Amino acid sequence: MIAEGLFERSLNHLLLQSPGATGALLRHAGRSVRFDLTLAQFDFRVAADGCFSAAAIDTPDAVIRPTPALVARLPFFGREALRHADYSGDPALLATLDRVFKQLDWDIEADLAPRVGDIAAHRLNTSGRDALDGIAHAFSAFGANVSEYLVEEAELMARGVDVARFNHAVDQLADDVARLDARLRILEKHEA
Repeated sequence: MIAEGLFERSLNHLLLQSPGATGALLRHAGRSVRFDLTLAQFDFRVAADGCFSAAAIDTPDAVIRPTPALVARLPFFGREALRHADYSGDPALLATLDRVFKQLDWDIEADLAPRVGDIAAHRLNTSGRDALDGIAHAFSAFGANVSEYLVEEAELMARGVDVARFNHAVDQLADDVARLDARLRILEKHEA
């Protein structure tokens, strides 16, 4: 399949760009991993060189499945979003995959430089990162504005200060009730 080949080449390219990634996978050579992307499943074996190689697998040793939380967070949190994937299978293999995936870092400039030159690659990379930072900042500001609207204008949510004040009043009331209860017990003992 074209998609499986592209996925395999891309994943192996990232592995080869990250120092030590293939070395960490070497001890799991021959083990199988399934990336279950709901619409497509990609089955791989860890090859003798520490890279992934497409393979037909009945029962994989490990399965990695994205969740809606991962898909929503991936554009903004990158590798940190991977913790929201659903993992199952061999714990040792999954632990190694987790370590390897956390250290994967795409060197975009190195890939662009042969095509457009070093300076243009650096500028494109910087512009792309700035654009992604701007988008992340815009979403963050949007979330803050929506939150402020819900609290201040629509009054659908309580402000943090009001919640803290309410909690303090409840605690004080509980203390007052406990003191009153203690006084009533003392009075009951004197009457008896």
